[in-house]
Amino acid sequence: MDIKRILKYAAIITAFVIAGILIIVLNKFEYSVNYSKNERLELDFKKSIAIGDIIEITNSIYTDQMPIVRTIGEMEEVLSITVRNSTDEQNEELINKINEKFETNFTVSDLKLYYSSNVRGADIISPYIAPGIISILIILIFFAIRYRKLGRIKICGIVFGTVIGAEILYMALSSLFRMEINEASMAGGITIAIFCFIYMANNFEKMLGTK
Repeated sequence: MDIKRILKYAAIITAFVIAGILIIVLNKFEYSVNYSKNERLELDFKKSIAIGDIIEITNSIYTDQMPIVRTIGEMEEVLSITVRNSTDEQNEELINKINEKFETNFTVSDLKLYYSSNVRGADIISPYIAPGIISILIILIFFAIRYRKLGRIKICGIVFGTVIGAEILYMALSSLFRMEINEASMAGGITIAIFCFIYMANNFEKMLGTK
């Protein structure tokens, strides 16, 4: 890979990074309900329940949200519904539909409400910073040793720039299309990094094979 191709590659990556950062700054991120200001509603059924019917009910009530429905407790007897916000009317409708579906006699007073404040983006990302840095350093050392004949500094620069550029592009698209930031999106970022490493390793192997 000659110097002109390297400079061209670096210019493209830099352009993507700058564009991605601008998109992120202007659009910001849409965090999932778990990581934003929310309300958690709990209802104790005193017995194990299946949440399939509950999900159907919550989807009909919170049409403009994506409620998180799960069961908690030793016997999964407590229904837990997490939403961005729930009005008094929605709480009453929820209780009425549950009573109708399960033939129970709950009242709104049986519904326990818990309020959570916003979670900072830094708090979400911080647990992944140290492991991520260590993993990248180990991978860069491997690339530098394995492909030393191609130039250690050049290889490390290409690998680092490609991964950072791909991740920023991924975050920019997430911000632009208002994709929720949650565990799945974080796993998606890791998958992209792994794909980049595999793709570059294959290319470098081909380059070594032509020497």
